[in-house]
Amino acid sequence: MTRPETQNPPVTRRALLAAAGATAAAALSPRRALAQTRALKVGYFPGVGTLPLWAAIELGFFAKAGLEVTALPTPASIELFGAIDRGELDLAHTSVDNPIAYDAGVGAATLKNRDFVAFAGVDDGMLRLVARPGIATIAELRGKTLAVDAMSTGYAFALRELLARAGVAEHDVTFVAKGGTQQRAQGLMAGAFDATLVTPPFDVQANAKGFTTLARATDVLGAYQGISLVTRRAWLAENRPAAVTYVRAFRAALDRIATDRASAVAILMRNAKIDEATANASYEAAFGPHGGVHRDAALDLAGIRTVLALRAKYAPPGAGTEPAPYVDTTILRDAGV
Repeated sequence: MTRPETQNPPVTRRALLAAAGATAAAALSPRRALAQTRALKVGYFPGVGTLPLWAAIELGFFAKAGLEVTALPTPASIELFGAIDRGELDLAHTSVDNPIAYDAGVGAATLKNRDFVAFAGVDDGMLRLVARPGIATIAELRGKTLAVDAMSTGYAFALRELLARAGVAEHDVTFVAKGGTQQRAQGLMAGAFDATLVTPPFDVQANAKGFTTLARATDVLGAYQGISLVTRRAWLAENRPAAVTYVRAFRAALDRIATDRASAVAILMRNAKIDEATANASYEAAFGPHGGVHRDAALDLAGIRTVLALRAKYAPPGAGTEPAPYVDTTILRDAGV
């Protein structure tokens, strides 16, 4: 690690003895420096919203902060929260609606713990409703099959609201649960169903094959909190310094890729396994003038209220209407965000 230059202190006998002692200790414990590194396992859903996480790893921001982060993709929210619940993951980058649902006891699976919390924000969801070729409007989805992650998750509620505002009743369509964004995008392009909500780069890939973007969710819903940093409150209480350090390093990576498009596009191409044109279009969706990434890593409380309002409208009772019980903003405060 490169250290800032400082003025050399006076060389004294005490200093020499101290230096000798430190050298001897290092010789006896050659792995001492490694022992100071904190290992974290982080779950995520593939997509352009994961770019800051990939960048923080590849550009060394986590390593410089003393964190050894292993990022693990997940196919669906049920598997992700099961892993957090069992202690197999320390934290996750996931829709803020998920910790709300599980904390309220109305998640898609029965878990042992109900103390999930969001402590930083990543994006506004960047949700796009994409349909197969030949469908040009939301109204034309009547009689069609639409895919969701799970019917009890927030993006499913967002989709139902998009339909409702276009005058399409729920009985006019058929919903099928098909897992995370990548799985749904692949299913859509394979012809398994007619439409679904996806995020960049999957909408870009679908558009290139003739699939139609019918709506951007935030254009209809307004403020919306999408991907957030999530963990259990118990973990946060026991690992607060690690969480603060994680947010600082993540924010530093955000600052870097927001001004270094070339590096960001290259990282996105490698990790998402997409071509340069798709990566550039996805970067624009995330960091362009109307980009969905939260450059300060803050939680959008107005956006969380939208999430809660949709849950109150479409889900069984359980969650409240205000963000406070489901967020911890003190980590952002202590990280200087």
